[in-house]
Amino acid sequence: MYLNTFLFQFGLDPDNFVNEIVEPFESDNGTIIYNLRQRIDKRICPICGGIDAKINNYSWTETNFTTNEGRPILIRIRKVRFKCRGCEKTYTPTIKGIERYSKISKQVETLIIKEFYKQKSFSIIARDYHLTKSEIIKMFDKHFPYVKKGSLPIALCIDEISFKTEDGSYAAIIYDHDKKMVIDVIRNRQTDYLRSYFNHCSFKERSEVKYFISDLYEGYVPIKEEYFKDAIHIADMFHVIRLLKVEISKLRVNTYKQFTDETDIERHFMKQHWVYFEQYLDSKLANKSYYSKKERFEYTTWKMMEKCLKLNPIFWDAYACLQDFYEYGRCKTNEQALKHIEKIVNQLKKTENEELVRIANTYHKWRYEITNAITVRNIDGKRYSNGPAEGLNNSIKTIIKDACGYQNFERFRKRVLLILRDRKDPSY
Repeated sequence: MYLNTFLFQFGLDPDNFVNEIVEPFESDNGTIIYNLRQRIDKRICPICGGIDAKINNYSWTETNFTTNEGRPILIRIRKVRFKCRGCEKTYTPTIKGIERYSKISKQVETLIIKEFYKQKSFSIIARDYHLTKSEIIKMFDKHFPYVKKGSLPIALCIDEISFKTEDGSYAAIIYDHDKKMVIDVIRNRQTDYLRSYFNHCSFKERSEVKYFISDLYEGYVPIKEEYFKDAIHIADMFHVIRLLKVEISKLRVNTYKQFTDETDIERHFMKQHWVYFEQYLDSKLANKSYYSKKERFEYTTWKMMEKCLKLNPIFWDAYACLQDFYEYGRCKTNEQALKHIEKIVNQLKKTENEELVRIANTYHKWRYEITNAITVRNIDGKRYSNGPAEGLNNSIKTIIKDACGYQNFERFRKRVLLILRDRKDPSY
């Protein structure tokens, strides 16, 4: 291969090398190796500008030019070191495309930087480019010493994700509801950490937040009152209903363990079709057929559910409350929504079940935020929720899983922002 063709392929300047035919050879581990020689007529001293210099010595350096599309390529360069006759200093002329003391070319380094925006772990990137994981991490820290936070959005979603540090077990994630984008990651969801974060946001920026969307974590309440007084606090309906669904799941398990035998069809139905007891019972689900092999009889889904629910009155009452809750879509005004919530609260309290009463008290405490979740809508006529945040949470969990966990929080934060924010919106 002719030298110019070879060098242009890897982004190197032919003026830096002796013009000769380059023939590769393969090492025992499959690496393709090329030997090049640096030109000896480039003798301008970078210190004094003199051109009178003698050759002091030669040395070989190795540079990785591997891309993730092919086999590992190693270029060995015989560099020449000069000694200036004027200032008597030694120097080596720079080679365009290769930084001093670097083991990889600028071309490959640029490709690796682009990989940091993709959902790949450091280990995978290191494997693709035939480098060590520590070299990739060092490069990441060098090029991304800090990733700035985004501006607070009009509709701010705040949620948490499991991330263990010496300060706690949950990190807080701030999302833009409308753009479905991560704004920032906060080290801990505890109130003191949230206060410290929002204290660094200007009053003007905080005042532009019109909707504050969260789950039922009590630590978010003082944050909303202190920093977003004029914003409408909206409780995420997914977490509101999930509170009751979790208890129904426990009641279902207790019911088939206490009131049925191993061979009962009710027990089999509750174990195999548990999801039916947590869904909204529409006509399609109610009339769905279920065939019992034991009885050789075909039931409708609702008939089987009714047989199961009647085994435990508390189970029946909790399920009835859940179905009533699913009717919140019919509420058009705040008054209707508030009455609907109070109705659910009273029904749960009448059961006199300790856990259901606890849920009733939670609903009563958050009744105004739940009312806002039912009645407040955006310009598209859709309700606000943490739905976009939950979807992005799954992506964050995948980032953690692919990396087998992160010990360094700042590095984790930067990867999340690069992958889930900056790749979508380069303006950051």
